Amino acid sequence: MRRVFPLVASVVVLALGALAASPVASERHPWLARKRPGLRPNYADNARTLPGEWPAEPPSPKNIDAERLGMALRSICGAMPVERAKSYGAWMVASGAAFGEDPFLLAALVRRLGNCRPDSEDLGGIGLTLIRREMYADQIRKKELRFQVLDAGGWREQAIAVPRFPFAGPRLVRAEENLYFAAALLQMWRLQHASVDGEFDQVPHRHHVSHFVWGDRVRSQRDEDRIFTDRRRILEAYGARSTPTIKRLGLTWRAPLDGAPRTVTSGIGDSRDDGERDHRGVDLESLPGEIVRAPADGEVVFAGVDLPGRQNHVALHRGEYDRYPKRSLGHGGRFVCLRHRRAGADSIRTCYMHLEEVHVEPGMDVRAGDSLGTVGRTGMERSAAHLHFELHTEAGPLDAGKELAGVLIGDPSRPPTYPAPSP
Repeated sequence: MRRVFPLVASVVVLALGALAASPVASERHPWLARKRPGLRPNYADNARTLPGEWPAEPPSPKNIDAERLGMALRSICGAMPVERAKSYGAWMVASGAAFGEDPFLLAALVRRLGNCRPDSEDLGGIGLTLIRREMYADQIRKKELRFQVLDAGGWREQAIAVPRFPFAGPRLVRAEENLYFAAALLQMWRLQHASVDGEFDQVPHRHHVSHFVWGDRVRSQRDEDRIFTDRRRILEAYGARSTPTIKRLGLTWRAPLDGAPRTVTSGIGDSRDDGERDHRGVDLESLPGEIVRAPADGEVVFAGVDLPGRQNHVALHRGEYDRYPKRSLGHGGRFVCLRHRRAGADSIRTCYMHLEEVHVEPGMDVRAGDSLGTVGRTGMERSAAHLHFELHTEAGPLDAGKELAGVLIGDPSRPPTYPAPSP
């Protein structure tokens, strides 16, 4: 078992019939509520980004090159055989077309939920997109996926034809079958989305993919935020989206991670180590191994390690980092700092901490988008991998979340957000 982290089919309208009289059905909705076991929301995390704050998601290209899509997915998955990536691309395009769903969204589910592995098991689900068979077993019979929607006349059953494969647990670890049923289930949630939102307590969310993760009751919108971040990363790797930039502080900036806007999960000034020190930057939600990029043209003024103690840094060349075991490092771990010169003003310094790999050396010039290293968790004791990002002028540290709003998003200071009761 592996645990991991994150042409439209015809719809046949049928009579509700005996389903409405099911002994396990609610009076409000004629089915047993669908949910995943062990999935719990972080209500403080819910408040960091709100649905209305996000810009519109970029569209997918009209004519998708399946091989190119597979290779774009491979670029953010890491190790994956080339032929497997090509097969995934073909199956994502075919399944998306069969059920009217976005192949790039399927690719994002593969990255975020299944960690790109066909044998993944987590959140009660299995396969590339962690489908939980038990959530849908009663709905898929005789090669049809049956579900209910609410209209002015009451609940009406609909069905989506799923003739290609049996919906059996062992089959869901086969990549093609998993992607096929993931696309069919996404279509079901799209058609049922409004009805379900009116029947169950929800947190506000943007897209029906939240129900693919949570089931009937969406208790956090942050899962869809992460899925759409991966979708934007895949679009950029495919070449279908330009990297967003903003003009601030006399310079042109991009995010230090692909797929902008990227989420700020911890702010400047937050308490650290039981109040012994203050956070000097912001934390950006990210996955281990993501490429950390220069957000603007600049010069590498430091690349090395932070050691325990105050102002105890050692500059290193590539290939020297193993001299300092990870467990011996201070809070910053392996890190890089850049200087960005401004016409008629003091320069700006940016720093990137907790890196796993470092790809630059002191004195190197970098252009916006160049790789500085990869996301890791060096210098950490308990936190998950993330990027610590600092922005400084000669006057002191700036709040990067506010100064670079547009390529960064989120307010970690908000109080928790809870599901609203359904009407």
